[in-house]
Amino acid sequence: MLLQVIFSGLATGSIYALVALGLALIYNTTEHVNFAQGEMSMVSAFIGFTFFNYLGLSLPLAILLTLLLSALLGIVVERLIIRRAIRAPHFNIFIITLGLSIVMKSLAGFIWSHNDYPYPSIFPDKTISIGSATIDMIGLGNIGTTVVLMLLLFAFFKYTRYGTAMRAVSESQNAALLMGVDVHQSFAVTWAISFLVAAVAGILMAPVIFLSTHMGVVVINGFAAAILGGWGSIPGAIIGGLLLGVIDNVAPLYLPSQIKNIVPFMTIFIVLVIRPRGIMGVERFTKV
Repeated sequence: MLLQVIFSGLATGSIYALVALGLALIYNTTEHVNFAQGEMSMVSAFIGFTFFNYLGLSLPLAILLTLLLSALLGIVVERLIIRRAIRAPHFNIFIITLGLSIVMKSLAGFIWSHNDYPYPSIFPDKTISIGSATIDMIGLGNIGTTVVLMLLLFAFFKYTRYGTAMRAVSESQNAALLMGVDVHQSFAVTWAISFLVAAVAGILMAPVIFLSTHMGVVVINGFAAAILGGWGSIPGAIIGGLLLGVIDNVAPLYLPSQIKNIVPFMTIFIVLVIRPRGIMGVERFTKV
């Protein structure tokens, strides 16, 4: 029973990890917090739903087009909304992204309604047995997708020109600018990747909880996972998401079932009190 619950927690945590990963990507490059990350997942999932449900495309083709269009939407959002306020105080960006999340949810409700829709999974709806535990292939596929995406991002940041530029910008925007790095281009690529990661999270999440405009609330768990792993740390986002998913699923076994709803907030509170920089976070010093 415990093994099965832990596996379910890892499958749930892989979704949290992807949301936290998108948050970490944007914060590392721009030092801004994107409160619209959850709605980005929701809108991307609805775009895929439109491709295969209304246009009759095959599921693999619909997912491929969704990922490409989501990356393009990330660039559009950065160019038309975020870039105009990039020099504004952080609080301004906070309000802008919060407003963006509300607008995206309202538009999604206007276009697709606020109803719940079943969503097909790219993985087979089968189960396998490991000892006394029964493991579903959808959950296993979600975990595997998260791991593969993390490895692809690691390779991108380490071995590609754009990845190197983004790492330079995350260290110091001014120094990167002096070295000839196009900071604005790095911002655009960051938002494109973050939107793409959000799309993957939405596509994996929708078959589990049904597709609806309320899916964006997962951003709360994403924030908790990012804080647990270390705010701004990409490996920490993955570890924090998986760990939070396990805690989220194991806690009701030994505590009242209502505890599940407050696990993210308890996690944020405990981590901020005991270890504010999280599991893999590092302290940043600024010379003034």
